[in-house]
Amino acid sequence: GKVEVVHCRRTESQDIFCIENLIRKFTQKLFGRLNIIYLLEKANLAVTLHNDREEIMAQATFMDYPNWNVAKQDTWVSLMRELDSEIPCTPLNTLFMHLFVAVDEYSVGCCKEIIRTVFKAVPELHFIFLIVPSYMSLGSTLITVFDQVGTVPSLKYDEDFAVHICYRHSHYPQLHIRKA
Repeated sequence: GKVEVVHCRRTESQDIFCIENLIRKFTQKLFGRLNIIYLLEKANLAVTLHNDREEIMAQATFMDYPNWNVAKQDTWVSLMRELDSEIPCTPLNTLFMHLFVAVDEYSVGCCKEIIRTVFKAVPELHFIFLIVPSYMSLGSTLITVFDQVGTVPSLKYDEDFAVHICYRHSHYPQLHIRKA
């Protein structure tokens, strides 16, 4: 495929128009109808990839609580531990992906680069969760970095949602230093 050099930076408010242009019907089905301005304002971390011509190639937004109202903002830890007690997630080492958009031809590479950059930028981060309607497939891009953990019911909607996880050690391992 095509090769494009990309640069990573925090998302700025001037990026909103370009981000909205990258949203497809599939994106809305996966993440719901989103107010991009509100989302970026409340985000813990929002990352944008752009090329040398300053054209936005991809963008992802992360928050410290689940989307789709599957849990209250302060009680999600017990819900995730019910899915898999082996995952030691806490509010300090976990983020939730609330949006990912990319130029179609570069989406897989951009997705991997954003995930790697997020783990690199936040050393305490060990887990990224992605919650989507259970009837939806992740598509060929997000499936390359996320593995399904299980399903949970929604507090607000009358359907189940699939919970997917991305581990730090798969993308940007943490350096462990032993005492000499």
